[in-house]
Amino acid sequence: MALERPRFSTTRLREGYDVADVDTAVDRVFVALADGATSMTASDVSSLRFNPVRLAEGYDMGEVDSWLDQAAAELGRTSGGAAPATPAARETPASAAYETTSGTRSDAVTEVRSSSPRILVVLALVVLLAIVAYAFYA
Repeated sequence: MALERPRFSTTRLREGYDVADVDTAVDRVFVALADGATSMTASDVSSLRFNPVRLAEGYDMGEVDSWLDQAAAELGRTSGGAAPATPAARETPASAAYETTSGTRSDAVTEVRSSSPRILVVLALVVLLAIVAYAFYA
């Protein structure tokens, strides 16, 4: 099975992975496949972490995780080594809590740091409420 360059769906309103981070990782995977997996191993792919983005263009997390699982398997196959253990067999606390929207689990990304757009939304609502109150009582 030859790994093909992915085309991930993008998101804006729900959380997704930073486009530039994922594109860089995809390029690294293809470089590793071209050089016989000397620059990146299957376990390197499994340990990749991406910054989540919200309210900005990002890649669908489930699609990226699924492709990374395929990439890790392909790197393991081409390097002659075994691919990393399947997601169900690994014991990573964060991976147990992470499931994609399709219901499949992936350990390709196990850590998700929360960005803080909620603070900006709350601040915007407070400012809007203050403007309405000022207009109403002025």
